[in-house]
Amino acid sequence: MINYRTSIEEYEINGRKVFVKREDLACPFPGPPFAKVRGLLPRLQSLKEKGVKTVGYMETSISMAGWGISYFCRNLEMRSVIFYPKYRQGLKDNQEFQLEKWTEFGALCLPLEKPNRLAINFYRAQRRLREFDRDGVMLPQGLPFQETIDEVAKETENIPDVKTIVSCIGSGAMAAGVIKGLQKRKKFIVYYGILVSPKDNIRMRNKILKMADAVDDLFETNPIKLYIIDAGYEYTDKETEDCPFPCNPWYDRKAFRWMKNNIEKLPDPILFWNIGA
Repeated sequence: MINYRTSIEEYEINGRKVFVKREDLACPFPGPPFAKVRGLLPRLQSLKEKGVKTVGYMETSISMAGWGISYFCRNLEMRSVIFYPKYRQGLKDNQEFQLEKWTEFGALCLPLEKPNRLAINFYRAQRRLREFDRDGVMLPQGLPFQETIDEVAKETENIPDVKTIVSCIGSGAMAAGVIKGLQKRKKFIVYYGILVSPKDNIRMRNKILKMADAVDDLFETNPIKLYIIDAGYEYTDKETEDCPFPCNPWYDRKAFRWMKNNIEKLPDPILFWNIGA
């Protein structure tokens, strides 16, 4: 259910050659084009081995996490309960498509009235989950599993030597995996992480370095120089910039536009790490 060593493709962007790591191909259809499945599947398998029968997740209006959870749970013969915010104006953003996918793979889909902050909704959903299975497990927001970081680190083994990497940043787990893997090369690389929503840049940078077991580059001992960039997006902003490869409009395409607009400043060779489509 997982593709390993996804392809590296070459594209010309504003007259410059760019390598693209097609991590959107990490999960074959009918699973989601979503690289976080790398850690999700082993985590679900581990939970099943421990006797967990039901998992829950508090979904956003645009993420593919619920698609991946419901897909794998069906294959693992586990029960998935996907909670989602119910808005006064009805379904918004990508919710209609999400509901189709969750239902297709047998998930129980439960709306939460009066959507609050994700952290609050998580605990509201956790209480409801226990009405169905008191031993059910809520999966954390953004699926920031150590398994994801470790598996993504392995994917860096097949990328060419580059001097610049660009990717989007959500939870930071994918970037942490890339940095963890590339540290072994001990070659200087500048990593530009483009936020998909407003966050504290310094806090996110420190979080990613910690997850990657990386030394802060202020001490000049880490060959990976990480810069977190707020490009002005809100989480549910949809980027429509033309892109020559499948690229998620709520996540990766935000980073792609930043790269395209700033490519003359980036040292060659350049790699765009495409997480989802």
